[in-house]
Amino acid sequence: MKMIIALALVAFTFLPTSVSAQDEIKATVSADLVSRYMWRGSDLADVSLQPTLNVGWKGLELELSGSTPLEKDGGAQEIDVSLGYSLFGVNIGVTDYWTANVDSENRYFHFGGKTQCPHQLEANIGYTCKYGSLQAYTIFWGNDYKKNGDRAYSTYIELSVPFRLGGLDWDVRAGITPMESGCSSYKEEVETSVGSYTIDHYDWMYGERFNCNMASVRATKTLEFKHFNVPVFVEVHTNPYLQRANFVLGVSITTL
Repeated sequence: MKMIIALALVAFTFLPTSVSAQDEIKATVSADLVSRYMWRGSDLADVSLQPTLNVGWKGLELELSGSTPLEKDGGAQEIDVSLGYSLFGVNIGVTDYWTANVDSENRYFHFGGKTQCPHQLEANIGYTCKYGSLQAYTIFWGNDYKKNGDRAYSTYIELSVPFRLGGLDWDVRAGITPMESGCSSYKEEVETSVGSYTIDHYDWMYGERFNCNMASVRATKTLEFKHFNVPVFVEVHTNPYLQRANFVLGVSITTL
């Protein structure tokens, strides 16, 4: 996390003074309103507002994004900070995910504790061309541990194929995890007529073994205005591993 903050400060402070006259720093502001917050096969929150600030220069991108549920107890608040670089279709980057939780008392600058730390650092590498995108992500720091207590290095690999059909922009995605991912656990006390006993429950980030944990299809129609675009999309988001499916409606506002 300290590395992310340092690189972000460098990007904001020094980039504007180091570019030549023909170079431009491009910045966009956008906000999504989604009926459900779905992420890599996981249902993370109810109706949510998700703002994003993106600053790019010569293949270098700094992105600040977040998600806030609009309903009380509708899910956790999230703030993400990403720094990446792309060249000739190849991209690399690192992202800090912060999610509010009870253990950390919702403190953003809380980095201690093995399972109480609300931050996770994730590295990614991928390739994008006109036919699609293949991306791989691995968590290398923070709250990410297997059932047995070992570091999980939770990994997610996603293939995305875009196309245009019937006047709409389509995007088909499939995601897999190649191994056991990190998990959280809780205990349930069960009372019976003959006594009580405890049940251990485990919730894996992606899964407890190799599996396909995400398959989705999204259709988008973009309404164009003078200073901003308004993409409207619907998405069928499924998790074959958990046998779950959600239908999502979303509206975005993006500055030009």
